[in-house]
Amino acid sequence: MTSQVDTTTTKLQGYKQNLDNSRAEAHQWLQAIEGMADHITIRRIESLGIQAGWRCLEVGCGGGSIARWMSYRVGPDGHVLAVDQNTRFVADMAGPGLEVRQLDITEVPPPVGVFDFVHSRLVLQHLAQREQLVEQLAASLKPGGWLLLEEMETFSLFQNDTGPFRQVVEIMHAMGCAAGTAVNWARTLPGTFQRLGLLNVGAEGEMLYFSGGTPTAEYHRLTGELHWPYAEKMRLLTREQFDQYSASLRDPRAWFYGPIIFGVWGRRPPA
Repeated sequence: MTSQVDTTTTKLQGYKQNLDNSRAEAHQWLQAIEGMADHITIRRIESLGIQAGWRCLEVGCGGGSIARWMSYRVGPDGHVLAVDQNTRFVADMAGPGLEVRQLDITEVPPPVGVFDFVHSRLVLQHLAQREQLVEQLAASLKPGGWLLLEEMETFSLFQNDTGPFRQVVEIMHAMGCAAGTAVNWARTLPGTFQRLGLLNVGAEGEMLYFSGGTPTAEYHRLTGELHWPYAEKMRLLTREQFDQYSASLRDPRAWFYGPIIFGVWGRRPPA
């Protein structure tokens, strides 16, 4: 992180970001995340051996793509519980073996000792109760059950050359930090999993290298749209600068170092 980002973060202390599914661009933003990360998530879940008959929990189901995929994999004898604070994009996808429930996981902890597999992606790092939630999710596993958490780290973005993308990324990074997003939290999770007594703990980080016009580019563009009005208000960013940023993200000839999608997994000891 540059000293400029540190200074901007300090200036923005108290900034609040709205990541709720109720905002106008939320569905488009969630679809961009699915296009950016679903192939990574599915590969990781498959590597943990998801099977027919498993009971699964998806925390922060968003647009529902992973919950739907898991329901196909566990089959009619399995069950997937998909939860989110706002389920407006997934309320109609419930069916045999797939239950959608609107709840705040910070207020209603999951049941203990129920699930063969628990997953959350790009959710916990935004929540102040993240450490407590990891403990609760680990406790919700059956003996032998797996926990997979995926979170984003952004240090690779700073490898981009100076230009519109790098300029705006630095500002957005500072705004996320000021809003309480734990951008360096994922790397601590393997130690947390071990402390909680999980076995077979593993971790990997997959860096996204992407061109303009892709889902990853759209994710960055829409994330910028979320933040830029406040950045403009604070005189950190002009509309002209943001338009240059957006144009570069629509250009298929432009290539960028993207974020790293960390995955950390561990297994509750068998009975």
